[in-house]
Parts: sequence; structure tokens; C-alpha cells
Amino acid sequence: MIELKQVTKRYGQATVLKNITLSIDEPGIYCLLGRNGAGKTTLLKSIAGYQNITSGTIQVNSKTITTSTLDTGVSYIENFAKHFNLPVRKLLQIASEVNPNYDHDFASEMMERFELDGKKKFNHLSLGMKTMVSTIICLASNKDVVLLDEPVLGFDAIMRVEFYDMLTESFYKHPRIIIVSTHIIEEIAKTIQKLIIIDKGSIRFFDTLQSVETKAFSISGIKKDVEAATRNLNIIGQDNVGGLETCYIFDNLPKQTASLEINPLSLQDFFIQMVGHKGGVKR
Repeated sequence: MIELKQVTKRYGQATVLKNITLSIDEPGIYCLLGRNGAGKTTLLKSIAGYQNITSGTIQVNSKTITTSTLDTGVSYIENFAKHFNLPVRKLLQIASEVNPNYDHDFASEMMERFELDGKKKFNHLSLGMKTMVSTIICLASNKDVVLLDEPVLGFDAIMRVEFYDMLTESFYKHPRIIIVSTHIIEEIAKTIQKLIIIDKGSIRFFDTLQSVETKAFSISGIKKDVEAATRNLNIIGQDNVGGLETCYIFDNLPKQTASLEINPLSLQDFFIQMVGHKGGVKR
């Protein structure tokens, strides 16, 4: 279980995390979305105990997390993670020696699946293969919480598909909280159970992917008809072109009429509207 209470993180005068309160109490694969600079990496590093927060508290399985916490119960890999320049097989062996719960069989199986050369030194690998080694070590750790920051960085399309399969297999073999930060939104939608959206250091959304699929819609038509249909609904974005209006809602679907066009939002479009990228008027 992850429990954040009024978490704030400042770097000098810049506030990167703003009074975040969040509870994640069920095993699952969670997707963390946010624009560049929204606070994703800072949030993950803080949960992992890689840095101290300015105020508030972070607990994992009721243990307070700081940089001095000896065993956080969290396995975290950031993008461009570095390792000793040793052969890949040696790196996996070292990881198993320092962690009694390490799943060596899983790591070896993933090495074969991704055709990793165990004799090749880490610095001689491509960016994608370096990222894959880091991800395998992280997932094989069997920690209660796994945090993956941009894990598909440098992967081609085939590797990304294999990665999502590996993620799912790892979770079902050892259910725990896995949080994945990514920019490739639609691809991960088939893998995740819940979605977290962070924007400008604040949590804007935390709910199931199913709720997005059943409650996120665009409603288009003549301005007066759209306004009438959406008057009591939760509007997350809005576009106006001439006399036509499109409202983006996260709410129960209004009654269909001949004058309205109603379409479900993709996960990517929902994210864009939630973070206000298109500049629509919120009301």
C-alpha cells in the first residue's frame, strides 16, 4: 500500500509537487500520465525514497519513506538508468545475490525472450537493450511496489508489445503495485487497470480505465443545444468553431438527440482534455 499525505516537493522557488494526497491500496498495474515537467519523475523518486520531500508524509506498507529508510519495499528504475559496466548475465547474478526474493528464473526467461547477449557488457548495449536490462532487474526484484519511469524508451514496436506482455506476466506471477510512467498512451491501455494523471504538480485524475471508457465523451452540435445538454455535467474541455461547439465531458452520458453528435473519447484525447492542452474553456 502507498499512502501520500499532503506531499509537497520544492526545488528552490519551484514547487514541483503540490500538496498531494493519494492512496493506492490494491495490487494492479497503474499508468502515470503527465506532460513533460508535470512532476511524474519527482513523484516516483519520492515514493522510492531516492529524494526527500519538502513537507507531508509518504508511507509504503505503513513504513515512512525517506532517503534514510533502509528497505523501502520499492523497486525503482528511471530512464537512462546506469549500471556497472559488467556483462549482462553478471549484473543479473549480482541482483539475485543482494536480494533473497529475486526471481532468477523470470530474469533468465526474459533474457532469452529479448535475445539479450549475457556476455555483452552493459555500456555496449543499445539504449533499448539497456532499458530492458534495467526493467528486467526491477521486475524480478519481487518488491511489493515497482516503479517504472518511461520503461519503453528506445524500444521498437515489437519490443514494446513484448514488454507489455512481460509486464502482465510479471504481475500475475507476483501481484503487487506496479506504476508505469509513459508517453505512449494508447499502447498501454490494454495492460493497465487504473490511471493516474498529474498536471503541474497536482493529481488531476485517479480512477479505473473502465471509468474513462464509460464516462468520457465528446458532445458536438449547435452551441445552444450543447449547452443545454451539458448544463449539469462535468465538463473537462471545450472547443468553439463559429456557431458550433464541442464539449468534452467526464460524466454520465446525456440523452441522445438528433441535434447532438456524441462520441467516446480515446484515452489520449481524455488525457489531453484533462491537462488542458487544447485551451478549452472550463466551466
